[in-house]
Amino acid sequence: TGWVGLGFSPTGFMPESDVVIGWVKDGRGYLKDRFAAARTVPSIDTVQNVRLLSSREADGVTTLEFKRKLVACEPNDRSIEEGTTRVIFSYNDNDPVSEDSPAQHQVAGRVSVNLLSGTGNLEPGPLEADHTKFNLLNPNVSVPAKPTTYWCSPFKFPVLQNEAHIIRFDPVVQEGHEELVHHILMYQCSNVIEPFLDVSWDCDNPPDNIPGAVRRCRQSAVITSWAIGGAGLTLPSNVGLPMSGATGAQYVLMETHYNNEQSSSTLVDSSGMDVYYTTTKRQYDGAIIEVGHFVTNHLLIPPGVGDVDFRNTCPERCTQAGLPPGGVNVFASMLHSHTAGTAVWVEHYRNKTKLPNIDQNFHYD
Repeated sequence: TGWVGLGFSPTGFMPESDVVIGWVKDGRGYLKDRFAAARTVPSIDTVQNVRLLSSREADGVTTLEFKRKLVACEPNDRSIEEGTTRVIFSYNDNDPVSEDSPAQHQVAGRVSVNLLSGTGNLEPGPLEADHTKFNLLNPNVSVPAKPTTYWCSPFKFPVLQNEAHIIRFDPVVQEGHEELVHHILMYQCSNVIEPFLDVSWDCDNPPDNIPGAVRRCRQSAVITSWAIGGAGLTLPSNVGLPMSGATGAQYVLMETHYNNEQSSSTLVDSSGMDVYYTTTKRQYDGAIIEVGHFVTNHLLIPPGVGDVDFRNTCPERCTQAGLPPGGVNVFASMLHSHTAGTAVWVEHYRNKTKLPNIDQNFHYD
């Protein structure tokens, strides 16, 4: 019983949101197109641009199926475009007395989703029968009482006689820490890290006994990455990341970004990654290419300006040095920025001709 509301917001909050509110009463469904000018009851739009397709209420669950255009037709409506859509939701267990006066919500929330493009590998395909899984977890880290920490934990992969292929990564986020763990990166390292496998540390404030060669592992090749809101990565059935052997990954430094907004001193975390590999080599070796800007003290946004573009270019001489002569096939992409980033995209040129963007999100959250 009761009403349910769904809105499309420019900020993730109620003001300026394009909203629908509906309910089912006496077997009949009700749904209205509305606009929330502020944190108050959304007003009913003069022009209704939603159409209720079906409604039902059973076992305490209210379901309303509706249709609307992706492109906004009225000033109070918001278009649904590629990239991030900030969805707000709310509900109350009591049916409204009238359409003009739904009671204040009992539960409300928000979520950022890619409604048109999805999130990729939500349902991974089958793996080889001989696949093996192991996990790399932070060793009960006492998260520092500060808003931002990058934590370094070194690991050694299982010792194998021959080169194998990593075929899948899944994030393992400790229950209750879904907003604490912001991202996880794994850097391929050398055996220089072997003496330090039983310790972990604040990456930006390492103990004095951590040598420079170990600290510089954060500048080496990334073999996987995950960030909040994302899924795991399952590689295509003919691709694997080299592991063990002469050139494959044997040691990694795992970097975990903790977003401890309240600077709590009581958080202990053991998040990390599940890693799947097969000793049956696949057809192609995969790798990760990082593109973009290094974050430095010179990456500044001038005061009082609106949008600012930061661009980084890998020209022909760069790609020739970093990629094989025959080129590469891109099968996955992940865009990443922090709170100041509002749009991220990767352009692609060949023979001075611009091709479709490799990835883009002009509503980045």
